Amino acid sequence: MIGNILLVLTLAASMAAVLLSSTKNFSERCLRWSTLIGAVATTAASLYLWTLLFADDFSIAYVMNYSARSLPTVYKISAFWAGQQGSFLLWLLFHSIAGLILIRSVDRPAIAVYSFIQAMLTVLVLMKSPFESSKVIPLDGFGLNPLLQDFWMAIHPPIIFLGYALLAVPISLSLGALLSDPKSRSWLESARKWTLIAWSMLGAGIFVGGYWAYKVLGWGGYWGWDPVENSSLVPWLLSAVLLHLINLSKSKPATLVVTHAAAICTYSLVIYGTFLTRSGLLGDFSVHSFAGTSIGLTIAVANAIILIGGLAILTIKAKSLPDGRMYESFNERAFSILLGMLILVFVAVLVWIGMSMPLLSQLAGAPAAVDTSFYVKTTSPLGVAIAILIIVTFAKFQIKSMSRGGVIAHAAVLTGLLSIILSSSGGAETKELMPNVETEILGHKIIYGGQEFSEGGAEKFYVYSVDGRQVKALTKLRSNGEDAAREPAILSTVGGDVYIAPTPYVLEAGQLTLTRKKTALYDGMAYLFKQSEIELDLTGMPRKVRAEVSITDGERVETVEPTIEVTRDGGTSEPTDVFDGRLRIRLTGISDDEQRIRIEILPSVEEIVSAPVTATVSTKPLIWLLWLSAAALTVGTMIAIKK
Repeated sequence: MIGNILLVLTLAASMAAVLLSSTKNFSERCLRWSTLIGAVATTAASLYLWTLLFADDFSIAYVMNYSARSLPTVYKISAFWAGQQGSFLLWLLFHSIAGLILIRSVDRPAIAVYSFIQAMLTVLVLMKSPFESSKVIPLDGFGLNPLLQDFWMAIHPPIIFLGYALLAVPISLSLGALLSDPKSRSWLESARKWTLIAWSMLGAGIFVGGYWAYKVLGWGGYWGWDPVENSSLVPWLLSAVLLHLINLSKSKPATLVVTHAAAICTYSLVIYGTFLTRSGLLGDFSVHSFAGTSIGLTIAVANAIILIGGLAILTIKAKSLPDGRMYESFNERAFSILLGMLILVFVAVLVWIGMSMPLLSQLAGAPAAVDTSFYVKTTSPLGVAIAILIIVTFAKFQIKSMSRGGVIAHAAVLTGLLSIILSSSGGAETKELMPNVETEILGHKIIYGGQEFSEGGAEKFYVYSVDGRQVKALTKLRSNGEDAAREPAILSTVGGDVYIAPTPYVLEAGQLTLTRKKTALYDGMAYLFKQSEIELDLTGMPRKVRAEVSITDGERVETVEPTIEVTRDGGTSEPTDVFDGRLRIRLTGISDDEQRIRIEILPSVEEIVSAPVTATVSTKPLIWLLWLSAAALTVGTMIAIKK
């Protein structure tokens, strides 16, 4: 397969770069060429995967599992990283492109480390390749999970993986400096800039994911302390520690040892989080984790190589690092910075323990996970301590001594912590709402206006009036009319959001088995199964099942032909209107000998629309301040790069 050949070429080029940059009498030109070839091969493999997605080439398992002919263009693009295989390739793509920039200004030892990491990433992609062939070639694919068919989720993974990829630069610069000149601090400025970019991207990705969860999932929050969410949070916290230590090391050489340790641990935790989410260990504890695969052991080995190898190099070179004190007195700015970073490390450790509990408890016997209250109780006091420390630092050591970007970023952290507290202080009530009846909930006048269906029936909306303003909760529908994904109704105001999450209406469907040429009675109606027809596809497999059914209420007789579109996981069937929509029937099964069929008898659309709905209404005071803080943090960080 072309894609795998390109990946093998990437692996060969990466290993060549490791060898060339590790040789004293190396050719700089050859090193540049090997780096370029690796980047070009990875880019070509990525473009090839996109070509397969847009060509609807379902002979490729990855295309079959994450794309479909009817999938909109934007989501065919994002299908690239919808699965485990594609997301690894995306990570490798960002890593290889960053290598082209890195090779222009970085010493050979750092390039050797960076290229070695690239080789390991390539091995992971090859082991779980997105170019594997399908065992059966269907006419259409499964398509993208409806929950992922959202703008924010389309951009969330690329931003996260860009942050992951760029965090490989600080560890490469760190280990490169340890291998060549442990006392050197020349690598710090370059590491500062790369860490700032990586930290801002990873942070932006985390907040985008939180906004998607808030806007789409409808559970009422933006952060659930899910182990997979935490697997990105921990390296983000440690990269903040690394960033401050890099800045401090410029004036305090004695802090180089902890700076190197932070660089090693930060990237190691990126790989560790990947191991947790990709190994299947969190399958029973996280809604985001991937199913268990054989790649878990390989990721664990890669993590061990990076962590143990990095710490071993640091231990060996520790005696060559600068001596001295990290701070002279408690009144010194360096002490405040180190204290703040120590608190951040404590937060990261607590979150790491929580997210690792399924693994740690499994080693002890019975897998278990901590409750979300564990995180709230343990990290809240530390969050308050960080806020106080930032305020004291600002007051004592003058904001003027910080760059403009630094001031914006630290102010955004303070505002963000405040907004988390404020937005969590709202109330929540669950009530049954009758159509067109005003109900007062949490000080707001709410009227449920019923349901609306989009043209084509692909979406339906729960319509509400909140204090005179209309908002709608969206539900995406499958082809058989069942709910596929839901989004809450949100009224945004200066004071915060009013958040309405309706409970899905449960269809009270009747089920009836009909035998050919025999009449069956149900709820005052007579049903007669006359005949059936099975259409075959080009491979001779069933593609569509059609049944002819006559229905009478004693006065009128109507004959309809409900159908089932056969799919690999069963089939889909759209409801068929009977008697001008007074009732609807859906074909759900047929016997092998075609002598019996099973149908569902559904209520009319009018009955569904006029039914009451149960909804959870909550308020989120000043929630917009959190989104503003996240944006300001990213902007401030990017401004700080120009320092």
